[in-house]
Amino acid sequence: MKKLNILLLGVLLGLLVSCEKDDNETKSYSFTGKAQKGPYVTGTNITLNELNSNLGQTGKSFTTTINTDDGSFNLSNIELNSDLALLTANGFYFSEIYGELSGATLSLQALTDLSGKESVNINVLTHLIKGRIEKLVADGMSFQEANEQAKSEFITFLGVAEPFDSDFDNLDISENEDYNAMLLSFSIILQRYTMWMNEKPTLTAELTQLLSNLSTDFATDGLVDNRELIDTLLYNVSQLNLIDIRNNVENRYSNLGQTVTIPDFEKYIAKFQEKYSDNLYTNFTYPDMASPDPVTAPDGIIANILVPSDTVFQAAPYSVAAIIPLNKTLKIKFIGSNITIGGPIYGWELINEYPNGFTLNSQRQNELMSMLIHLEYGGGNATVEYYENNNDSPIFTKQISWE
Repeated sequence: MKKLNILLLGVLLGLLVSCEKDDNETKSYSFTGKAQKGPYVTGTNITLNELNSNLGQTGKSFTTTINTDDGSFNLSNIELNSDLALLTANGFYFSEIYGELSGATLSLQALTDLSGKESVNINVLTHLIKGRIEKLVADGMSFQEANEQAKSEFITFLGVAEPFDSDFDNLDISENEDYNAMLLSFSIILQRYTMWMNEKPTLTAELTQLLSNLSTDFATDGLVDNRELIDTLLYNVSQLNLIDIRNNVENRYSNLGQTVTIPDFEKYIAKFQEKYSDNLYTNFTYPDMASPDPVTAPDGIIANILVPSDTVFQAAPYSVAAIIPLNKTLKIKFIGSNITIGGPIYGWELINEYPNGFTLNSQRQNELMSMLIHLEYGGGNATVEYYENNNDSPIFTKQISWE
């Protein structure tokens, strides 16, 4: 009887060892991916760390390097005992805001389940929900449940009502779908725009700090409710030049020899403004007075030449100022001569048609756009045409003159 019990115990131990071996079976994985703030560039390091079911690192890791400037990488025939992994990209990236490479390296991460996946992308959204997923898994959720909840919570924070089936690690800013537009929009509003060269060296450090603060705030309860962080993002939005940004991204991929359709990121920036802005303009607004330099001289207000009822002026400097509602556009055409453009331009795209005038296109929504012009001595006259919301013909035209 004793021998029989020992034999049964041996069989049971053998079964347990066999099950444990099956549960930790080594599998081979091969997949591609893209690392994007804007696209990361050649030389960026990609690291994969294997994770256990509690998202702890097992000690097994693999590395590769991005060798094309569109952020693409691949890992082939790596052997893991778990489907769960942490991917980290560390390198320089193309800035959508400035149309140039970053001045410092940036690290972004993505938690992923590799089972059945042929591609895994790393971006600001995968990075920002990482801490939240870790918190939910620590509270008892599976990775799949935690990932789905964190994704849903962050989409809500962004002011987006429609659900998205795609995981954040599937998103790609160069693909023309709404969920990719959402990624590009938030990637854009994370970084501050400045026209001052001496401020640019610190921008990536500021971005790293902002990402960390947002991630920490979000991880606790699936909310970003620190108003200072939200106000930072709104300030970033207020300084964006959306036409320039779209051109920057399109030109980048064109220079890489790729034909892409950049998604409609502008509407998701508007959704964020709609949710968090204290004041929303519902009409096209042409203030009587405005500073032509609202950033460095906000109190230096002068008459606004765009006030529709004003047609007679003096030879003098004037602001060209307007505020447009969300999801609207504005084009202003000045047809005439003896007008000089001077100083920085805030929120307008300028198309100079010298000596016959110039055209301005709106680059911002729900924010003041302004610049300085001089009506020159010797007098003159000009036609000003207002094209609101992509109209083919002007909705209003005025003739101006000055002495």
